[in-house]
Amino acid sequence: MINKKVWLILLLPILLFVACQNKEKEETKNKIQDKAQEFKVFSDKSVEKVIEEFEKNSRRNKISIEKFEKLTFENKNYYHSKINIKKNSAYTINYDGIEVTSLVVKIGSVTGTDLGTIEDLVVNLIEVSDENIKDEEARKLYAEILAGMKEGSLSNELSYKNTIKYAITISKDTGELIFIAQQI
Repeated sequence: MINKKVWLILLLPILLFVACQNKEKEETKNKIQDKAQEFKVFSDKSVEKVIEEFEKNSRRNKISIEKFEKLTFENKNYYHSKINIKKNSAYTINYDGIEVTSLVVKIGSVTGTDLGTIEDLVVNLIEVSDENIKDEEARKLYAEILAGMKEGSLSNELSYKNTIKYAITISKDTGELIFIAQQI
């Protein structure tokens, strides 16, 4: 009888210890999986998947774009799609090998009457750059980048929490706006 009690007293802490170890391993595994799902950024996807997301997002946001065409310029690879709702404007996907390196929207000339359309085009690119960024957050991010432009400067960049650097440049001569999302 005493032997059984001793064995039970010894066995109980061991079982408790093993159970705690298993729980810790499971929690660590879940944290790693959560971290992987936390950022769903463009650089972790194939070019085809990014093109598919551009097309899907553009339809949802009522932005008419043409099919993406593959281009090679100075030994660099691009996919290019004209934006039908804004003259001389296009989305460009830059890639090297199978890795997407940046997303760009180039907007012809910026006038005060089409600022809402321009915001929609940039927000569309921001949403494609990271699946977790929704419309409201994308608009805040764009506004923050614009607000951060120093007086007399026509460019600004911001490194965001999703490990993507967003940058904007406006040409003084042509009025052309270029917005880029690039993995840091």
